[in-house]
Amino acid sequence: MLCDTNDEMIRRFTSMELNCEGDRLSFPGSDSRRIRVVFRMQEPHQLVYLARLLAHLTYEEIHFHGACLRITASDIWNPLEEAVVLKSMEQFRRGFGENRPLESAPGMHFRHDEFVQSVSCLLHPMLVGWDAYYVPTWAWGGLKYFVAVSHDGFVDIEVKSSETEMYDGAEELLERHAWIKPLMK
Repeated sequence: MLCDTNDEMIRRFTSMELNCEGDRLSFPGSDSRRIRVVFRMQEPHQLVYLARLLAHLTYEEIHFHGACLRITASDIWNPLEEAVVLKSMEQFRRGFGENRPLESAPGMHFRHDEFVQSVSCLLHPMLVGWDAYYVPTWAWGGLKYFVAVSHDGFVDIEVKSSETEMYDGAEELLERHAWIKPLMK
């Protein structure tokens, strides 16, 4: 895992042919369809399961090529609770040799062999209610979707409009889980 500043993340996203305007990430020309999942889980482990599912959707984990995660907003809720997740994230990053605070380098780039680490970091903003973008890449198929985590208690899966098969597959996959289907909007 490598950490990036905001400017470095913007360049990285631009090279992936994504639009990055301020804290907003989108496909060119707002060319996407959205699946929303609200965080109203009955069991705590379901949030972990959802994070892993969102990270790969219709792909097999063995085809993971890498991912980018950018925290775009923190310090939203109670600082006492956020401090727990912030310290956890900072300790995780120190394990990779990153000593800069999250505010200085809010972006993370994961290699092809760091799928679980990327899911672990995706889970942090989902737990505490931060805004973040998770953009996975795959050994084949190009960039078809990304995940937007909202501090308002939901995630949006943004799928390129031209990727009908990906959208339908993701929707079907999520709906197969009886506890996720009622959370979809």
